[in-house]
Amino acid sequence: MEISEQQITKWELEHQSLRFKQYEKQIEKMQIDIATLKSLLPIIKEGCRHCLPGWAFMSSSCYYFPFTDTFYRTSWNEARQTCRRLGGDLAIINSREKHLGITRLISTNQDSATPMSQSGFWIGLRDVEEEGVWKWLDGTRLTEGFWNIGEPNNQNNEDCVAVYPKSNPFMSWNDAPCNYNLKWICEMAPRALR
Repeated sequence: MEISEQQITKWELEHQSLRFKQYEKQIEKMQIDIATLKSLLPIIKEGCRHCLPGWAFMSSSCYYFPFTDTFYRTSWNEARQTCRRLGGDLAIINSREKHLGITRLISTNQDSATPMSQSGFWIGLRDVEEEGVWKWLDGTRLTEGFWNIGEPNNQNNEDCVAVYPKSNPFMSWNDAPCNYNLKWICEMAPRALR
């Protein structure tokens, strides 16, 4: 009888251990969700003061992301014209912090039904002047890129760059033909504090 009781206690311990591990996983997921939401709070609070409605404030700039499907995908040049009409230009992602903020937002808002090939966002980087010499729209040369494995590869005359929602944000850039239709990310300077 004592052995039978020990077996039941052993099974109960295994059961409780499994439940504990499940609770730990839930806690970890909740902590990640809380951290993500906390990182968005400054965008919500500061965006109202620094950026136009619909623009997000991150890394001392205002960014516009056309996440909804009411926006059509367009070529790099048309995307740039849209950004200019809105008062900015295609985004220049020249720091780790900007890149991580942007990739976090596009990954969080990714539509899982959209094929990966169409889920990219044009940014203000290209090598149209000289193949392999990547320059931002302000004329500065690329110093650190976050290319996907095997990119840039200039397959099919790819002179423009898009950022994609990837689990590893340090491998989220691809070169693509500039006439390919994607969404885009606009950037503009924030309004002065009042």
